[in-house]
Amino acid sequence: MEYLDVGLLLKLCVISLITVNCNAATKESYQSVTQGLYDANDNVTVLNVTNFKSSVYKDTKGWLVEFYNSWCGFCFRFAPLWKAFASDVYAWKDIVVIAAIDCANDDNNPVCREYEIMYYPMLKYFSVNAHPSSLGLVMEKYDNVNELRYNLIDLLEKEQQEGRGTSWPNITPYRNYETSNIWKAVPSTVKYFFLLFEKIDSHLGAEVILDMHKITTVQIRRVRSDNELLCETNKITNFPSLIVFSRNETQKSLKITIPTREGTYNTIREFIISKGENIDQQLTKHYPIETENYKSTTSTSKQLQETERPENTEIINDHMYQLDLENVLRYSISHEIPLHKVIKNEKMNALKKYLSVLAEYFPLRNGNIFLETIRDIIKRRDNVTGEEFSQIVKSLEEEISSVYSGPSQWIGCKGSEKRYRGYPCGLWTMFHMLTVNYAIKNNDTDHDPKKILEAMHGYIHHFFGCTDCAQHFVQMASKNNIFNVSNLNDSILWLWSAHNEVNARLSGDDMEDPKHKKIQYPAVKHCPNCRYENGTWNKENVLRYLKTKYSYKGINYQDSSNKPKRNDGKMKVRQERLVLSKYTSTKKIGWDFTIFDISICVVLYVASAIILILVCIKFAVKRKYRKKVYVSLLVKV
Repeated sequence: MEYLDVGLLLKLCVISLITVNCNAATKESYQSVTQGLYDANDNVTVLNVTNFKSSVYKDTKGWLVEFYNSWCGFCFRFAPLWKAFASDVYAWKDIVVIAAIDCANDDNNPVCREYEIMYYPMLKYFSVNAHPSSLGLVMEKYDNVNELRYNLIDLLEKEQQEGRGTSWPNITPYRNYETSNIWKAVPSTVKYFFLLFEKIDSHLGAEVILDMHKITTVQIRRVRSDNELLCETNKITNFPSLIVFSRNETQKSLKITIPTREGTYNTIREFIISKGENIDQQLTKHYPIETENYKSTTSTSKQLQETERPENTEIINDHMYQLDLENVLRYSISHEIPLHKVIKNEKMNALKKYLSVLAEYFPLRNGNIFLETIRDIIKRRDNVTGEEFSQIVKSLEEEISSVYSGPSQWIGCKGSEKRYRGYPCGLWTMFHMLTVNYAIKNNDTDHDPKKILEAMHGYIHHFFGCTDCAQHFVQMASKNNIFNVSNLNDSILWLWSAHNEVNARLSGDDMEDPKHKKIQYPAVKHCPNCRYENGTWNKENVLRYLKTKYSYKGINYQDSSNKPKRNDGKMKVRQERLVLSKYTSTKKIGWDFTIFDISICVVLYVASAIILILVCIKFAVKRKYRKKVYVSLLVKV
């Protein structure tokens, strides 16, 4: 018995090691697909599910966080701007932290769902000493560093006006109307007090105050032009203007040669150095001193992203890969849909249509029992939370072994670098596959030719993570009359034409893979007969090409363990059992038990109680019978 126990223990250990290694490999494979856009060299604090709340809440600093998606083209284009902005205000890091969290990372999914991130990138500001119930204040995105900085200053000023940020340098306007008692409220360490006069809508004063706030011998306050009495008393007629007060000395006007943030900063710095003060070691930010035509260090995102593009272009093998299809499905239902806090109304209808076409036409190795079960569960619901949907998917993956045929990786949609192609390429591929196989399977007039296109439109509009891309698609779909296709072949050609229109728009874009250029497809090498001699499309041959490439028969199973198969009777029975039992309700009741699990426990409890009662009755009857026999024997005696 001991020998068997030891052998069993060894087997369990081996199984555990294999499971751990498989999970680690899967996680590593997934992370290789979704790499973040920021690192330690970018002056951007990288947040994740483990450090988000502990960093952002109950801090003496404000937090400005970008929620982004690392494969989203707009997020990729925005990243250099965010890095430049973080560097631009790095001197303020003890006042406000510039941070980012990647919502494409599956581990961060619960955070992004909790904070109701409905588009990317989304900027949220978290106040000083923010309470854990705060979801942050949405801040508008801008196209340049200056606008981002101005908006941040407005938020910081509002903080101080509402009584927060009291340990920060005072960036609210100076309200006094005279300067005779200016030193009364100033710390004894301060030797020089500056008043910077500026127009009402200017952010110059706050910028300079924050840039130089670590100089302990200096205090700077901003005076707006609507403080007319103070302006008149000090004979200020031009803005910006600067006057300085030194202890035991009269006030002095300083000429700002270059009326910019950098020029004003350097004017104050030169004055302090002229007084014999060594302040450079206290400064985090330094500006070059220029006498004229000061060149701003601020650049737009487009200028920051100008790099030399390789001229070589590589056209991939003209195949549709099963692993690409599975990888896009995996990301869509396990990550992108669960990001939404609550799915209802139009969004719920869009989800039902999407799941319906997947269940009917997506090729999976288990005969689509996985997708059909999810479809049937959602069909019975009026709404579902992202967390519930995620739990449904995870539970079914555990219940139905081997849902996917291979590892989470891109083959045909793999880019020359991790930031290129991937999921957007896979999504196009999947919908091409769906339109083609829907048409092949239903080659008659009784089926709605808009079915797949409607599902695609609804999904991209409500769930696709790249907001900029989704808006462009919806606008294009409306312009090109997506819902007016008259037959199944037209739906295939509409999607092909739309894809080429997007390729034309994105050609030369920052997110274009230099080795996989955005071409008008199919390429001549893949379909020589798809163009006439004058270069126009031969749509009849294009349709033939699309039906060949995107049909089930055209799937390439490289690195896949098994080919998909359609449902058989046993699978259908198993599906119905799953739907009607465990997964009809997904509400959790402690310890990860579902209501079905609790029901089983109750049934077992009732059954045990009945058995116990029957046993007791049996013993009672048996005892009574023995007593009667004993009494009858006594009577006879």
